[in-house]
Amino acid sequence: MSLLQSLANTLAPIYPMAKRLLYRFHGGVFPQYHKSLSARNPIHARFIPQELILPLAQPVGEEAKPLVEVGEQVRKNQLIARADSSADKKLVVPVHAPTSGVIAAIEPRTLPHASGLQSLCIVIKPDGRDDAIDNALNSNGEWPAEPQPLKDILADSGIIGMGGAGFPTYAKLPREKGKIRTLIINGAECEPFISCDDLLMQTHAEEILLGAQITAHALGIDEIVCGIENNKPQAIHQMQTAIEQLSGSQPTPVASRIHEVATVYPMGGQKQLVYEITGVELAARGHAIDQGILMMNVATLRALYRAVAFGEPLTSRLVTVSGQGLQKGFNIDALIGTPFNALAELAEPKSPLDYPLIMGGPMMGVQMPDNAVPVIKTTNCILANPPEPREMQMPCIRCGECMDACPVNLLPQQMYWHAQGHEYEKVEKLNVFDCIECGCCSYVCPSHIPLVQYYRHAKAEIKLLNAEKEAAEVAKKRHEFKLARIEREKAEREARLKAKKEAVKKQSAENPKTDSDSSAKSAAAARAAAAKAAASKKASSAAGDKPLSAREKAILAAQKAAANKQGQTDKDKKVKGQSLTTGKDKEAQAEAAKKRAMAAAKAAAAKKQTAEKETPKESKPLSARDKAIAAAKAAAAKKAAQKRGEEKASAEITETATIHKTDQASEQKLDQNKMPKNSARDKAIAAAKAAAARKKAQEAKNASSEPVETQTTDLTEASQETSPALEKEQARRAAIEKAKAAAQSRKLAQRKQEPVENAEKPASEQTPSTARNAEAPEKASVQQSDQEKSKDKAKSAAKKAAMAAAKRAAEKRAQQRAEQKLAESKAGDGKKQEEETH
Repeated sequence: MSLLQSLANTLAPIYPMAKRLLYRFHGGVFPQYHKSLSARNPIHARFIPQELILPLAQPVGEEAKPLVEVGEQVRKNQLIARADSSADKKLVVPVHAPTSGVIAAIEPRTLPHASGLQSLCIVIKPDGRDDAIDNALNSNGEWPAEPQPLKDILADSGIIGMGGAGFPTYAKLPREKGKIRTLIINGAECEPFISCDDLLMQTHAEEILLGAQITAHALGIDEIVCGIENNKPQAIHQMQTAIEQLSGSQPTPVASRIHEVATVYPMGGQKQLVYEITGVELAARGHAIDQGILMMNVATLRALYRAVAFGEPLTSRLVTVSGQGLQKGFNIDALIGTPFNALAELAEPKSPLDYPLIMGGPMMGVQMPDNAVPVIKTTNCILANPPEPREMQMPCIRCGECMDACPVNLLPQQMYWHAQGHEYEKVEKLNVFDCIECGCCSYVCPSHIPLVQYYRHAKAEIKLLNAEKEAAEVAKKRHEFKLARIEREKAEREARLKAKKEAVKKQSAENPKTDSDSSAKSAAAARAAAAKAAASKKASSAAGDKPLSAREKAILAAQKAAANKQGQTDKDKKVKGQSLTTGKDKEAQAEAAKKRAMAAAKAAAAKKQTAEKETPKESKPLSARDKAIAAAKAAAAKKAAQKRGEEKASAEITETATIHKTDQASEQKLDQNKMPKNSARDKAIAAAKAAAARKKAQEAKNASSEPVETQTTDLTEASQETSPALEKEQARRAAIEKAKAAAQSRKLAQRKQEPVENAEKPASEQTPSTARNAEAPEKASVQQSDQEKSKDKAKSAAKKAAMAAAKRAAEKRAQQRAEQKLAESKAGDGKKQEEETH
């Protein structure tokens, strides 16, 4: 023992932190270990539970795909799940049956994780025979001479790191030989209560060293160092004896030695043990392999030896079952998938296990959400410590004990403040990812602050933020690439257009004569086309099929709008005699209107005769009161008919004025566009047009009080032809009027015959409502002896209406011919001007 060790041991009872002088790395704590609770008892006999739960997902990597089905019989060491693709890329580890039995279920079960999440598991119901497959990996027992054969064996056997985070061992080894100089066997086992590695080194020291020799032989390692804490004297002795026995064996073993290290927590950490043995300090977020150092746990090396020598996959491991709540702690070679509570019951609990069990030690272990979770390949301890009163968390007093105890030499106090304030960028700058979550800071904190929990939460948030930043950066790069592509395509289009223009210019410069000839030809072709169009227009004018003028177009548009509003169709418009076409079609429409007017007059006369025949010849004389009532009703009907006629006449006047204004405005606009500047002839034509427009407006105003008879007749007939509802209404009115006429004829038989104004008026001056409502008093005033006279009057009215319609059609044709001649004169003047310009 050196002088420094003697001094530290002397001061330790007075100042426990004086023990920090015994090792190299910073910080560390000295808790109560309680390892004797399980180490004093021998390894427990093999135990087969009632069911085995085998998770398909390991702590690191994706889950394997099951190869068995429910109800299938399996044997021990049989492969029941493996990767469905490249295992190297997905870090998938195969799963083997720990014993023989039947597949009871393949379903989600709770995993041994603090989150309590479920994952797909294979449940085996053991049959108790433990029927095994010998050499399931088909190994020949020879030591691999290259790294790749060793990696293949490890990948097939399902071996992972059994003392750390559970990283697959085949992925941990390098592919190149000679890259590793030193192999460190981690036998420190610094966590309190855990003694499985200590018992393994005492009972299987030779297998551990043979596993290390196989690894060194395949990877070309020069030195093997086994680091063991000085509180495990029996393990040190057994390992030293095994090294001496292997020194003379074949092939020549790699040089091996035992390195005793101080008993301090966390001496078993990779960075701490590497620094303590080799003096090499690993970089932040660095790996020991980058420094030429490979560290492996004693349980991993033993499983490696069994896989190479006997072809056995990893189906069991040594587990410590200990705690203050158990009477007989022990170590047992437990089958993978054994429930926690089944092993804890074997240790004779002091009280019912109604509290959560802990996987791992008291410093870094986590409480299980369910005590029936299975043993996995990284389970080294099942701890049953009854819950104790939890100390109340106090504010930080800035004592600095956490900083002195941190084995990674971080600033736990500052990281805590920033993590509590959600300042995760500052936490990341303080190297929170170098924290190994050993719990030393929480152990020494006098305010009982769970510092490790804050650091774990901060790590998770930082990872999430970094992932969001990476996604945003990818989106930004994609957007920038898109913009660059658009700019590039735009530049390429401009370059092509520029090149094309330059080629055209060059071609025109080389062939100027050809360009002039082509331009002359195109001009001649244009003139010929214009002449042909003028000739065709003139021919069509001569044939009578002339184009619509601006006024006719406006009238046609107004007629279509009115038809759409009132639910009329083109057929209705044709019946009414409205102008929908031009030329010869208009003459045919006028002739049809004459015929319809005569037919309507005949029908009215026939109805009148029928009504007179049906009237009873003998009627009783009316009283004075009845005569007064009938006279009042007739006066009211006449007044209502006159009012409706006036309203319709005003509406027609408004529509005519609107159409006339539209026509006049459009014609003036066309004339202004076509009119050359300083043209005296065009000004005179415009003045004549204005005078004609004023005359038309005056005529329309005078005619507003005289609605066209053809429209009256046509409206009635159109409604009869196109509207069934209107036919019913007219039939009802006719019946009422017949009854009234019969009554009035009886009452007025003795009265003197009086002329009726509406009967003497020509049909062309009556509105539709006046014609219909005037029919009742006419019937009342005419006696049976005047039937022939009424018939003559109806014929005369129909004849007058036909003559008036023919006259209007003739006037319209004359007006159209005048407008056509004016347009032709304008076209001739424009052509002359164009020829003079050319």
